[in-house]
Order: sequence, then structure tokens, then C-alpha cells
Amino acid sequence: ADAEFILEGKVHLTDLRMEGPFGDHFGHYSHASKFPVFHINTITHRKNAIYPATVVGRPPMEDKYLGNATQQILGPLIRLIHPEICDLWAYYEAGFHNLLVVSVEERYSKEAMKTALSIMGEGQLSLTKCVVTVSQDVNTRDFNAVLKAIHKNFDPKYDFIMIPKVPLDTLDFTSYKMNLGSKMILDATEKRGLKVTDCGPNTKSELERLMKEIDKRVIDWVILNDTLLVVKVHDNGREVVHTLTKSTELVGPKIVVAVSPDVDIHDTEQTIWGIFTRFDAERDILFQEEKLVGINPLFGGKMGIDATWKKGYPAPLV
Repeated sequence: ADAEFILEGKVHLTDLRMEGPFGDHFGHYSHASKFPVFHINTITHRKNAIYPATVVGRPPMEDKYLGNATQQILGPLIRLIHPEICDLWAYYEAGFHNLLVVSVEERYSKEAMKTALSIMGEGQLSLTKCVVTVSQDVNTRDFNAVLKAIHKNFDPKYDFIMIPKVPLDTLDFTSYKMNLGSKMILDATEKRGLKVTDCGPNTKSELERLMKEIDKRVIDWVILNDTLLVVKVHDNGREVVHTLTKSTELVGPKIVVAVSPDVDIHDTEQTIWGIFTRFDAERDILFQEEKLVGINPLFGGKMGIDATWKKGYPAPLV
């Protein structure tokens, strides 16, 4: 009775046709693919009907407000099954599914990691690609506060998990396989009795010298909260990240990321978009130290992410 339009018909699941590409909320054109056809028999509508539609694209767009409202309404319900969760926030800048920050009141060691693993199996939250857990006093909606928690509490030896071969959002193209890819968890909660080693950061002049000496392919760079070093490069993002991550001269930042020239790294909103929509955890992450103990991978030092646009990715929206 309250509908603006009613579309009646049938969907035959074996009747598939190519659809797309469309501009979508990850800020890139989706890949064309075969989807079921809706055969409409009847269209009914009220007088002066309004056809509801949403313009989506490179964040921020209309879905920012719809998504933020949805998670403010539904977010508290997660406490019914996870009372240890204080708050959680999916970042619209990353297309919502690509970055989720969860604050946890831990009752025992590593409960936050257990919570993150459980979240990755809950409804739409199962499409989350990157989960960052923080302590209850950290504002999940403040990206700078989250970075400070990572700087203070994140040690990849104990606090990083990568999960390959799992479901992803249909629109996530980074693994080159529709609906499949990899995910990661960063635990940045405070650890009882454990202190993460904190090296003093390079001075600005030292960083400027390092950027010129280490790799001449760096166009521009910015460091956020002494934690996240973002470098803009023309190409060979992985090589640049490898060089910076392995460098013993570069100290301070916990994470080094390379992005493409179309990303405005001096705008936090666009930086989050440029990073989290363009990397696959399994293929595009490396660490300063990597080794296997049995079949257990151990990581240490700086974390590097190649978040540059790669051949085979759909084009960014214009």
C-alpha cells in the first residue's frame, strides 16, 4: 500500500544476460558479467509516483549518508551476540566493505581477534576485507585515532592474520576472481603486560632525503600520525613498497603504502579510498621481516601495501 511502484514478473535463474559495466560505490566501474533477467508483466504505480534511485561512485556520494545511517541504526544490534563490542564503524571512504574498525572491551587475552574472526562470518559483515580492532576508549570513527592505536599497539608478529580463499563483495576486483579473494585482521588493542617497540620517527628533513635517495619514482608523499607513510608513484608500486619497507633507515611508520597518481594523498577521505579499494591482502602485502615456522608465517617490522592501480583492474569512475 505504501509502494511508489510495483514491478510484477518472473526471474528464470537459467536465463542469463551480460550486464554492466556500471559505476559503483567502490569508485570504479564494475566488471560486466552474466546476471538473471527479470521479465516484467505488469507495472503499477501511485499517482505522481517518485522513482527512488541513488547516485553512487567515487566517495563521497549519496550512499555515504544511507550507509552511515544504516550502521548507526543497526550497529548496536551486534552487541546482542557480541557483548564485548563497544562500537564498530565501516568507512564509507573505502566503500564500506573494505574497512571496518571495531572497538572491543577485552575480558581475556586476544578476545578482539576472536571477535574479528566471528564478525567475518556475520551476514553482510562477512564481506568485510579489512578489520582493525581497537580498545574501548578509541573512537572507531576517527581514522587518526585508529592510526594512533596501530602505532602504539600493533605488532605483526602477534597481531596480524591474513585469510586467503574466502568470499568477497561481488564488486571487489582486486583478486581478479569475482566473489573470491583474501582478508586481513589487524589487532591494535592494548595488550596486558606487552609493550610494542616504538622507534623514534625520522625528522621531516630525513624523510625528504630518504624519499629522494631510496626511490626516484616517488612523486609525492605524506605521513599520517607517524604511523602511515603514503607515497604516490607513477608505476612499479610493489618495488617502491619493497624498497621502503625493507629500508633500515626508514623508522617510525608502521605501515608503508604506495598509491597511484589519481589519488589526492593530502585529502584523508581520498587517501582511504585510494588505499583500501586497490589491494588484495594475499598478493599485495609484504613485511620487513617474513619467515615460516613450520607452516606458520611470522611477520615483523614495517608492513607494506601496494595499493596502486594494476593491469586488469576496472577504471576509476569519472
